[in-house]
Amino acid sequence: MAKDNPVSDIRIGQVTSQWAEGNHLYVAYQKEMTSTNAIAKEEAFAENLMEESLCLYVTDHQTAGRGRGKNTWIDARPGSSLLSSWSYLLGVKPQPTTSCLIGLAVYRACSTTWPFLAWNLKAPNDIYIGDKKIAGILLENVAQGDEVRLIVGLGLNVTDSPEDVDTATSLIESLPVGAPLLGQDYMAFLDRLMFELTDAVSHAEESLSPTDQLSLLTALNKHPLLKEKYTGMEADGSLLVGDKKINWSTL
Repeated sequence: MAKDNPVSDIRIGQVTSQWAEGNHLYVAYQKEMTSTNAIAKEEAFAENLMEESLCLYVTDHQTAGRGRGKNTWIDARPGSSLLSSWSYLLGVKPQPTTSCLIGLAVYRACSTTWPFLAWNLKAPNDIYIGDKKIAGILLENVAQGDEVRLIVGLGLNVTDSPEDVDTATSLIESLPVGAPLLGQDYMAFLDRLMFELTDAVSHAEESLSPTDQLSLLTALNKHPLLKEKYTGMEADGSLLVGDKKINWSTL
């Protein structure tokens, strides 16, 4: 990104932290962290946080950002991405369908805020605009007795994407010419994201509703790199391709 771009000095982590404080959320913000998920897991059952149903961890740069499996998360430069972990305190153990619901929640928040972009979902939990990845989700659980912390790690490229990753994009790069990334749009996105995530988490022990199944199927089949369209989705999150069933957790 050009150095004279007016958004190059914005620190998305700091902006997000200010939004959280304005919404009276517990937020832990540092300019640099090893990994927001790692810190969220360390503090999952800290005594001073046991009354907090939602804790938000944000940073401008991760030194050990993680994706699913052995994957790592790379941000273009400090402050250019939403690097966050949303830690929910639950009284139930989340079911495998929670992964589906969280992916759908982020997709809905994005597509509601910027409906003119070609949002789509790549199973299990990558968010794309067209054929370029813009966000990744990492879910982790930490249990203590009957209580569980569901940690939703979300990395979203906002003002820039890594130059050496041809398959990546950012919001700024994807917006139509003449359509700036407005602060009010980003705040509206965070409002919607919190609403969608909180709603998804409230259904963490349930099967997918018919509406959720159809919504997921639509979002997944919009992915332009999909070799074969999904023909159906079951209440447990299994995907159908013809007569073949694919377990969501194996994707």
